[in-house]
Amino acid sequence: MRSYIVSIVNKSLTLLSCLLLLCAYGSAQSNNGRILGSVTDQSGAIVPNAKVTITDTERNISRTLTTNESGEYVAPNLQPGLYKITAEAPSFKKVERPAIRLEVAKDARIDLQLTTGASSDTITVTDEAPLVDSTSDTLGGTFTNKAINDLPLNGRDFQNLVTLRPGITRYPGGGFLSISSNGNRPEDNNFIIDGTDDNDPYYGTTVVNAEGVQGTPATHLPIDAIQEFNALENPSAEYGWKPGAVVNLGLKSGTNAIHGTAYYFRRDKNFDARNWFNKKPDPQKPLRLNQFGGSVGGPIVKDKLFYFLTYEGARHLVGNSESLGSPNLGTLGGDTTNSIADAEAALAAHLPNPIPLSALSLSLIPLFPNQPGTIVQGTNKINVGFPNRNREDDGLGKIDYHLSEHHVFTGRYFVGDSLQVERDIAVLRPEWQSQAATRAQAAGANWTWTINNNWVNEAKFGFNRFWQSILTVDANQDPNNYKLGGNVYHINTGVTTPINFGFPEIAISGFTSLGGNHGWPLLTTPNQTYQFTDNLSWTHGKHTVRFGGEYRHGSTFNIRDRYGKSRVRFTGGNTPNFSASTPLEDFLSGSPAKGRIFVGDSARHVTINSFGGFVQDDFRVTPRLTVNLGLRYDLTTPIKERNNLLGNFDPQKGLLQVGKDISKPYDTDANNFAPRLGISWDPTGKGKTVIRAGGGITYEIPHISIFIGQNGVNNASTAGLN
Repeated sequence: MRSYIVSIVNKSLTLLSCLLLLCAYGSAQSNNGRILGSVTDQSGAIVPNAKVTITDTERNISRTLTTNESGEYVAPNLQPGLYKITAEAPSFKKVERPAIRLEVAKDARIDLQLTTGASSDTITVTDEAPLVDSTSDTLGGTFTNKAINDLPLNGRDFQNLVTLRPGITRYPGGGFLSISSNGNRPEDNNFIIDGTDDNDPYYGTTVVNAEGVQGTPATHLPIDAIQEFNALENPSAEYGWKPGAVVNLGLKSGTNAIHGTAYYFRRDKNFDARNWFNKKPDPQKPLRLNQFGGSVGGPIVKDKLFYFLTYEGARHLVGNSESLGSPNLGTLGGDTTNSIADAEAALAAHLPNPIPLSALSLSLIPLFPNQPGTIVQGTNKINVGFPNRNREDDGLGKIDYHLSEHHVFTGRYFVGDSLQVERDIAVLRPEWQSQAATRAQAAGANWTWTINNNWVNEAKFGFNRFWQSILTVDANQDPNNYKLGGNVYHINTGVTTPINFGFPEIAISGFTSLGGNHGWPLLTTPNQTYQFTDNLSWTHGKHTVRFGGEYRHGSTFNIRDRYGKSRVRFTGGNTPNFSASTPLEDFLSGSPAKGRIFVGDSARHVTINSFGGFVQDDFRVTPRLTVNLGLRYDLTTPIKERNNLLGNFDPQKGLLQVGKDISKPYDTDANNFAPRLGISWDPTGKGKTVIRAGGGITYEIPHISIFIGQNGVNNASTAGLN
């Protein structure tokens, strides 16, 4: 048995190697669909050499086929849309199906029956196409543009519709990496736009509609640009890299008629309930959500060249209401845990030789927002809240060129740009909010070549780029010369790298910290992927064979300096000769419990290369039974860093660095053969009930973020804050 398996693997490897060489590392992951079926006469006998014409009615573009010796025809790589199908043969009347809707990345099986008579006569069949796909074991469903526009869709984010498919859930509240398919990890979903890659190589999520601060999408692919999309599960061998759902988006194209849309959506506080924390008599916090845009598409050259353009903008202001901890600047009758004045008095009274108060600490006291009327009665809480702001602009352009019946070219480019200022952690001043500047880009080009009746080739190039910088609003200020509120603060934190500038975190136990999020800066400037693919479709008898391969090059330039601004903590009991000192007293005396600061250089230029090849045979054994056979091979080489700033840990040898102790961080796994098997059985032959069964193996391409760790180093010194 072992030798037999080895023989199969060796033969498969040889076959796939040849395919990769022939196809220049291409793949069949496509938004295009297929129309296929059979032509028979009234008795059910096959009709070979019948002429089948498939016409895109919106663009008046046709593809002509002839049925093979089994009476079958297949038209692969068709753009989603509305089609008319006709079949004709000598001594038979022509039959016509005028309105067949082909969905994104789906098959439409249309069997045609000819009746004897004059070929000049035409029979028009107006019954609907089968609602159940009987050609594959792939599970999924399509959302048409009408459904996308008609369904309630808060924020106009297409990802909120994916969860309507069985087995797909989104974590409560949504946000970053929140969509899971059948228990797979959120980064395991495979996003595809018009057949090309839309996966960020660092995070493993979509580039378009990826999140910024606090999980809010930083860009949006306009809903009016989506022709339709579907979520596929248990896909054929042409899909690899990730085991989760395949989210396949098909973009709109221009037609022979000019079509356009314009829209404006608004939501404000007049139509929104008051936040529970925003109690009367305080005025209601502001809420202004504005989303607007439009689209237009039409012909440049009728029946040949088409364009489609769309734009969407967003201007958001969302008020926040929250109670934060801030010390009282006045006296509370000896409460040294909440009153700065009482803490000062206690330091003077409890110490036999009063220590001098920290000049820096005293200078920072005005930064606490302790204005009259803001303190909640009987507590150290204050009601504050700084609004989230979002400015976003997104645009898409697409060109379709039908050179002839044999050659079709498409090209597209999306760009989204945004600036988000949001409260991701509690902060006491607006200057300490987090700010994300984002630019997402996705471009691609497809060439479909119909070689002849049996062979169709599709070559594709894809490129995506995600550039994002997450900092605090004050990131341009040197802490040694920090200007705020008309004052200048000289805080010697030891931070000299400009990327880590900004107010340091000063944490006093029991209160909200001074300063912003210590998790920033986070820069991915940029993450990007290049993709080259090619696939061939071959029809022979009852077999529809697809094969091809793919090459991807992913890279990231990443910086994440956690505690890069530094953090100083006051926990109590650290004032000299005063073991019972409170955190406030420690703060005033300049006696921290510990400090923390990032050391080293986290900047990494990382690349990763992946290759894939596949063979897929959809074998129509009988009119009611289809067997889907596939084999895929994936190869991902180890990640590389430009300056060899990577390593690994060996329990026997300790920490090993690439370029010194080892040549690569880990070994290549070259045994990633992934078989797929499925059946689809139509027990009645009427296309209303289909029984499916199938399974397969998927080898995941790793995303870069799982390899890059950022570490803060504790500084346990309790030196005074002066």
